[in-house]
Amino acid sequence: MSDFLRNLRSSNKKESSNPRRNLTGHYYPQKDRRRTPDRRSSFSENLESLWVTLGDILPQIVDNSSTLTHSLKKMLEENDLLNEAKIRQHNSISNFFDNLNKVFCDDFLAQPPNEKIKATASYASGTHYTKDDILTIITTMRNKGITFAIIADYLKEKGIPTFSGRGEWHAQTVHRLCK
Repeated sequence: MSDFLRNLRSSNKKESSNPRRNLTGHYYPQKDRRRTPDRRSSFSENLESLWVTLGDILPQIVDNSSTLTHSLKKMLEENDLLNEAKIRQHNSISNFFDNLNKVFCDDFLAQPPNEKIKATASYASGTHYTKDDILTIITTMRNKGITFAIIADYLKEKGIPTFSGRGEWHAQTVHRLCK
């Protein structure tokens, strides 16, 4: 409490207890503060130098941006050409495999109409196929990667009878024989 009373007694003094604070209410002495005209003059000088610098650099910025725009246009054109080439390449590959598929299917399935011979189980016609002959045909076609359904269709088209002589060839039958 004694400090409190001492402070009350010293309040009549004109000097402040804070050494940095003067009587005008400013915390810093006048010599450390910048005057308003000084601040404005340096700002306007900085602004003028900024405008001069910007005026010097602006043509370079325009040149660089036009070069960049030209380069981007070239890149886009080259990218479009590359995409078109890839599309043509994919179409060519697709056509190649379509044609290859037609060739393999035509070799095994299609025969000219005048050469179509129906095989029978009799030896008199000379078109009798033994079990070994049929299994050889099936394994040869399977080794070439032909599906069971296409092999069954081929055997039907050729007129090769089943082993029992009844019914017709099915993919499941060919599958069982391949096992």
